[in-house]
Amino acid sequence: MRLACSTASFPQDRWQIALAKVAWAEFGAVELALKEEPFPPEDGLRKTLRANDLELLAVDAGVIHLGDDRIESLARVGRAAALARALDCGLVVMCAPRLGTLAELGEALGMLDRALGGLEVSFALRHCPETLLPDLAAAQSFLSGDVPERIGLALDPAAAVMAGWEPFQLAEMPVQPIHVYLNDVSRTNGHRRRVPAGDGYLELEALIEALEEEDYAGGLTADLHGADAWAVDLAAREVRNFAGLLGL
Repeated sequence: MRLACSTASFPQDRWQIALAKVAWAEFGAVELALKEEPFPPEDGLRKTLRANDLELLAVDAGVIHLGDDRIESLARVGRAAALARALDCGLVVMCAPRLGTLAELGEALGMLDRALGGLEVSFALRHCPETLLPDLAAAQSFLSGDVPERIGLALDPAAAVMAGWEPFQLAEMPVQPIHVYLNDVSRTNGHRRRVPAGDGYLELEALIEALEEEDYAGGLTADLHGADAWAVDLAAREVRNFAGLLGL
């Protein structure tokens, strides 16, 4: 399993600095956040990835919008997919929108699939609170329906657990993930929140074992949500060290 860190963990930094911080934390791969345009230039990205000895594991295209913004949103995601493919990356992660219907989401994904034709890229839908796919059960139900073959599941363990999922029963899931986030959950005074891996109570060793038992061949992206905003680079290094203890 390839381990990456997302540039979304460094929202205050330019993309060049974010990539350098991922490399400094000793990750060998990166998930590149491309949620808004203009995107970084392809040649500049390629040179910076090479200079930092980073593999592009995935591209995070953010939210796919419906309604009046649907066509432009799909075009943006398509451009992100084309850029990913040009950089030898075959995976784009997306979140469902807050507004709209599941039928409209399915129709939009069908349009995206047809527009991309033979472009060799897959899409992973991440279940996100307060969206059309607010939890793991909703995402699996949707993906079990009539969706393009290239659309799969991005598993967010912390979000799933906080929504009631019993970790880590992957064998019982009707839809297996094609991408997984590495994060954790902490509890303070009865309040649970998402934190970087190793800072909470989840038995992440069990997650890795379950993925191995299911012959999971995708990647894992370290999610640093909840880290100290003034020390995210240090949190990234700590997560990389923790992942090493998990055999990653």
